Amino acid sequence: MIPFILALFLLASYLIYHHVIYPYFLSPLSSIPNAHFTSPLSSRWIDHKRRTCKEVLAIYALHQKYGPIVRLGPEELSVNSIHGLKIIYTGAFEKHDFYNDAFVNFHVANMVGMVHNSPHAHQKRMLSKTFSKSFLQESSDLQTISKFLLRDRLMPILKKAGDDREVLNVLPMFQALGMDFISSFLFGSRQGTRYLFNITEWMVWLEEYEKFKFLSRDDRYMGFIEQWCMGLCERTEASKNENEEALSDEEKLLPSTNPVIYDQLQQSLIFQKEHDPRPLNLAVASELLDHLVAGHETTGITFTYMMWELSKQPELQTKLRKELMTISPSLRYSDLNKDGENVLPSPSAIDALPLLDAMVRETLRLHAPAPAQLPRVTPTIEKGTSIHGYDNIPSGVRVSSSAFSLHRIDEVYPQPEEWLPERWLHAGENIHDMRRLFFAFGSGGQIKLVMAAVYSNFTTTTIDDEGIDQVYEFIALPRSRKLMLKFTPVDH
Repeated sequence: MIPFILALFLLASYLIYHHVIYPYFLSPLSSIPNAHFTSPLSSRWIDHKRRTCKEVLAIYALHQKYGPIVRLGPEELSVNSIHGLKIIYTGAFEKHDFYNDAFVNFHVANMVGMVHNSPHAHQKRMLSKTFSKSFLQESSDLQTISKFLLRDRLMPILKKAGDDREVLNVLPMFQALGMDFISSFLFGSRQGTRYLFNITEWMVWLEEYEKFKFLSRDDRYMGFIEQWCMGLCERTEASKNENEEALSDEEKLLPSTNPVIYDQLQQSLIFQKEHDPRPLNLAVASELLDHLVAGHETTGITFTYMMWELSKQPELQTKLRKELMTISPSLRYSDLNKDGENVLPSPSAIDALPLLDAMVRETLRLHAPAPAQLPRVTPTIEKGTSIHGYDNIPSGVRVSSSAFSLHRIDEVYPQPEEWLPERWLHAGENIHDMRRLFFAFGSGGQIKLVMAAVYSNFTTTTIDDEGIDQVYEFIALPRSRKLMLKFTPVDH
């Protein structure tokens, strides 16, 4: 009996030490402020916040209370500073398994879903050139796509709405524009989507996509969204052997552009085939599906919130339009309809407009389309990792930062809850920290062009913005999925 009691006592002592005393008092994380009194023992508190879409706001409140580093769970930290951003995202930290669970398509890894640095870097090199700012600004294919999407799709819709005094829900419409843009660049204009012309079909796609985001990898496999993407890939492959006579009348009216990203990715994978066991067609489809879903969603959100903010400030619309009138050729509807190759101003000319740039940056700052934590894992280092004076942080600890909290550090962004484009124009020496802390996706080239075209031709007025507040999931859409605007043509 005594040996049994002793064994029971030793087991209980070990469990108490391992699960209570060590995490609370002896762990290298024990001196870091706790998000909740249970955080050293369990991840239940933060997991509940995630399930109820309260994670982003809860973590922001914690950083407001405790400073730049907080312990969310037994082996999880949130860091909110320039110092932490540099350590976590530019060092040897690899991605957390979250990415593998959430972003792998067709059961085949893609760049975002790859958790290890080496394969991720290898995949990134395949596409880095074609997504570089210099390549995008010089791409004749992208210029052709931009021209026909603005001139032949978006502007006629807005002009008709303006002439008829029609109110438009801009969120799904500009999401459709984002999808038409990205799919045309990936697959070529004749193989890309045409959802701006078929919003009813687009709304069906959006419904299916809302389901897709919450499905497991097994349930996603070859479902509606994956089959749709595979169809785009197969149509692009088949087009290589088609002649002009085989095209439909609708396709013949479209300008022909190259499937820039499809070709680049496929050729790179073929070249590396002996070192890459992934089936070629699935590796291509998995990567491109990630671009398609990210491209339409984040741009659609940014378009929506920039127009919402501008619609509250007519005088700022006037200032922007004055700036837009300095570029040549102009983006006025009458000029867009002129014949000739150089209908659009150069991307570099649009990129150089300071007020437009400030407005896009401020929208991405305040209304980040992807505001949630982006988790990494601490690497194996002999003496552990040091963050904000806390040393010996062991390997395998989940650490992350979020755009929402970083973009609201008031020492860098005073009045952080206010949409103030002028902060980017009059930042002085602070501009360096503002740019270092800016945790947004992309440079906004497509967003700038579209917004320049819209405000060169129209003023916008809010008719209904009920439910415009963002739901802070991984991608933060408006709660109501709508913003109703009126577009009034400008007299030049």
